[in-house]
Amino acid sequence: IAPFASLIFSILLSSCDPCRNLDCTCDRISGQFRIVSKTGGKDLVFGAAPLYDKTKIKFYTLKSSDTIFFPYNTVKFAGNGYDSILYVSFYPTAMTSVYMKLSDTDTDTLDITYNTFNTRCCGTITEITKFRYNNLLDIPGKEGTQEIKK
Repeated sequence: IAPFASLIFSILLSSCDPCRNLDCTCDRISGQFRIVSKTGGKDLVFGAAPLYDKTKIKFYTLKSSDTIFFPYNTVKFAGNGYDSILYVSFYPTAMTSVYMKLSDTDTDTLDITYNTFNTRCCGTITEITKFRYNNLLDIPGKEGTQEIKK
């Protein structure tokens, strides 16, 4: 009877697990950017006459004597008025100052603010809450595609 009782006890415990069927949120450590002109909002990367070459844009940080590059993809969106965006993964997340090199003569700074919190069922979650562009302007980090005006 003891093995039967332990089986029933195990079933009861597993049925009380509130995390059992939970679909956990993953880390949000990426940014979506459009580089546009200050006047008129013309797309400076993907427009008809781009100012910046998308293949030469670099996102990176410096750690001691190392340069860490952040990968990005160009993502095309249909139906929302955008041609494409730069979708950048900022991993590792310990880096808070990132440089966005658009050309040999144009490099900007994005200071990143992260929020890390523990969850009962999903472990530790990290998300970007904002970007500070050139130490002047705060850009929300988790509200979709952000426009950087140049």
